[in-house]
Amino acid sequence: MMLRAFIAITPPTTLQQTVTEVREVFQPLNLPWRWVIPEHMHLTLKFLGKVPADHVTTIAQTLERATQGQTAFTLRAQSLGCFPHPSRPRVLWLGLDDSSQALAHLNERLTAEFISLGFSPEDRPFRPHLTLARAQNKILSSQLLPMLQMYHNRQFGEFLITQLHLFQSQLQRGGARYTVLRSVTLQS
Repeated sequence: MMLRAFIAITPPTTLQQTVTEVREVFQPLNLPWRWVIPEHMHLTLKFLGKVPADHVTTIAQTLERATQGQTAFTLRAQSLGCFPHPSRPRVLWLGLDDSSQALAHLNERLTAEFISLGFSPEDRPFRPHLTLARAQNKILSSQLLPMLQMYHNRQFGEFLITQLHLFQSQLQRGGARYTVLRSVTLQS
């Protein structure tokens, strides 16, 4: 049996509530967004794709090796933006600041460990973010730019990263369903 899997960090419920408040500010604009359910928000570190179910233990051991000696660290949620560009918004995101560079180093270690298992490195630069919404139709940038400017330098709070999770993603009609298969706790 094959599983669709990825490695990610989940934000605390306090940040999920903040995102819900941001969503409420955007709703009067009636933009054609499909909003991410706050409980499903995550920072993807490594998308693995389809993997055999019997490889979950090996993947979890690789995740443990990659995080060995890694202490818990803080990320700051700040600013809103769009991929690929505000003039062509397809994804609305909340930026995550990694001023200590702990996340960047952890990402490099994950990449190196998973290359040894045969997983290809990402071909895009690592930009830590939480996806808030995806555009269902074309959105005029003129509708969105004032909101992005209003939230450009907004601080949404800090949160401590203490765990990484190996998730299974099951694509369903109403959206993806995520299940934690394994978790690794960072040193405190």
